[in-house]
Amino acid sequence: MHRRGTLMPMLTSCRESALKAVLSSALLAMTPAIVMGAAVRGVVRTTGGASLPNARVTLAPLDTSQVLENRTAADGSYEFTGVFAGTWRAGASLTGRAYAETVRVIGSPDILQDFSLGPDTHPGRWTTIGDTNPENLYATDSGSLLPDGRILYCHDTIDPIIFNPGTGTKAFPPASPSMQGCHITTLLADGRLVFIGGQDTGDFRDAVRTVKTYDYLTNSWTVLPSLIEERWYSGLVRLADGRLMAMGGGQRPSAQRTPTCEIFDPGNPGWTATGSMSNPSDYPPSVLLMNGKVLRSWWPPQLYDVTGESWTTTGPMVQTNRFWPGHSDHSLVVVPDGRACAVGIYRGSLTNPSMIELYDPATETWSLGANAAVTRSQPEVVMLPTGHVFVAGGKLEDDNHNVSTNAWGQTKLTDLYDPISNTWRRCADMAWHREYHAVTVLVPDGRVVTTAGTGGPAQPGISNDVEAFEPPYLFRGIRPRIDGLSTTTLKNGVAFQLDVSRTDSVTSVVLVGTNAVTHWVDGGVPRVLSLPFQQAGGTLQVAVPSDQNLAPVGYYIMFAMVDDIPSSGVIVRIVPGGSTDVPADLAPHASLAIRVQPNPSRSQMEIAWYQAREGGVRLSIFDLNGRAVFTTSRQEGIGWHRVEWSGSTSAGNRLPPGLYLVEVKNASARRAAKFARIP
Repeated sequence: MHRRGTLMPMLTSCRESALKAVLSSALLAMTPAIVMGAAVRGVVRTTGGASLPNARVTLAPLDTSQVLENRTAADGSYEFTGVFAGTWRAGASLTGRAYAETVRVIGSPDILQDFSLGPDTHPGRWTTIGDTNPENLYATDSGSLLPDGRILYCHDTIDPIIFNPGTGTKAFPPASPSMQGCHITTLLADGRLVFIGGQDTGDFRDAVRTVKTYDYLTNSWTVLPSLIEERWYSGLVRLADGRLMAMGGGQRPSAQRTPTCEIFDPGNPGWTATGSMSNPSDYPPSVLLMNGKVLRSWWPPQLYDVTGESWTTTGPMVQTNRFWPGHSDHSLVVVPDGRACAVGIYRGSLTNPSMIELYDPATETWSLGANAAVTRSQPEVVMLPTGHVFVAGGKLEDDNHNVSTNAWGQTKLTDLYDPISNTWRRCADMAWHREYHAVTVLVPDGRVVTTAGTGGPAQPGISNDVEAFEPPYLFRGIRPRIDGLSTTTLKNGVAFQLDVSRTDSVTSVVLVGTNAVTHWVDGGVPRVLSLPFQQAGGTLQVAVPSDQNLAPVGYYIMFAMVDDIPSSGVIVRIVPGGSTDVPADLAPHASLAIRVQPNPSRSQMEIAWYQAREGGVRLSIFDLNGRAVFTTSRQEGIGWHRVEWSGSTSAGNRLPPGLYLVEVKNASARRAAKFARIP
């Protein structure tokens, strides 16, 4: 007995040792394991052999579950020590240089890995990600990014579509109470999308005073106080405090343009007349400058003083032959250094036109920027988190370029313009030629999404495809990741906490105003703003400017940047006063909250939940016996998310009336709510 008792532990120990040896060998072959620390070192150079200091070098297993990061020294050298054995991705990048990557198996010997980086010439990539069927969007359409990251497409508010750029799926909200085409849109501070002006017959001569909102959380429409005057093709600019100014537009019976303007206060809904522009105009490109004044460029350029409620003429554009009094030939954006940038030019009698004119608010003067290789009017224009201007499509204005056009002279070109270096970069072509009725927006994952405009101006499109462009910055190696945010509602002058991984050193935290586009104008927040921050490990304390002129009320996409490489973004908002989108019943350090509406419900209902951290969630519906009748799993970012539930089980069977429990659960928390289904 004694020997048997002694032998069994010995046999068990031998078996355990053998098993551990097998597992250790398997782990060594599959993933990084703590076997022996090795060094990985090398030098990053240009293709000509010159050293590249401050290049980013990363090491990561193939699943990127761990990311090591280093910067090259003045001589271009770098070194990682104590690297666990396994198969690793090694990559090097530097702004303006191509990204290089290799896969190495690291064991006990040290690894020498040099990199050679040429100029960055990656063209980006276009992919078709869905369509707007059965709707053919043209002539009167708009596209607006919602607070949950989906896009609402609409041409008359009767047949809206909500498109999810992450999944390519569509939802079809109910029709609004009335037709409203050629409107302009923007997000109010509470997340509702407001539609202003337009027409209700489609003959391009009438106009309406209609104002209404779509609420993505309740999937419902609300009519707001009407405009003082009818406005078809109304301009719109956001003021720093969240008020909205409608400008110009056409009026009945013949779309006669007006110079009048009026202001809407969301806090006290209603419209108030303000000073008129010097000239009547439709869809005048307009932006809020960082000095608090409004610049409108069409036509002539003027400044609106918010305090004095009056317009004054500012410096004229260099290229004055711009198709006036027809439609504007350009879009207008604010670049990160505070200048305004007009993009697009009608050639007319110009012999050497430039697609770029830059306005300096300090001197109130315009100057020409570099021209693109191919000149176009009315292109699609979107600001990127890198501060570059994305420019796509538009009408060809050159006679000596052998580029592809459709029957109406529209192109499918894509370029990036850098306002700091005043240079252009040609990128991959779109699949379709697109004109100014295309609607193009930046989405949180860093892509640019476009649809519509595939026919001639005001003509039905020949394709309903939705295309997504992956800019070159999405091909530059491992992206930083936002893991947590203390709040998605920001306040001027108040700091917030940001948790970031996959980088040791964030170089900037950037806010990009969300887009709400139609034709050549954008009703969103015209800002690409770098926020000051302090970093300790993976935690950043980030400050929001106290000056609302710099950081106006509205919705933004927040990116954590490493050089020119953005994280996937998080939609946030800057609000007036002390309002917040974090649910009141979300306890400190809690990560979930849930809402069900309508409750009770006869048919379809919406289940919305708020999650304070990015990650997977499981949504389940239980009957009173505790039996799960419906389940779905999602991977979502920070903020509010939603599921439209039809009242059926996962198997498609209709549930009978009664009481039910809905639960949303992630790795660290669980929230539940009761609801009733009624006959």
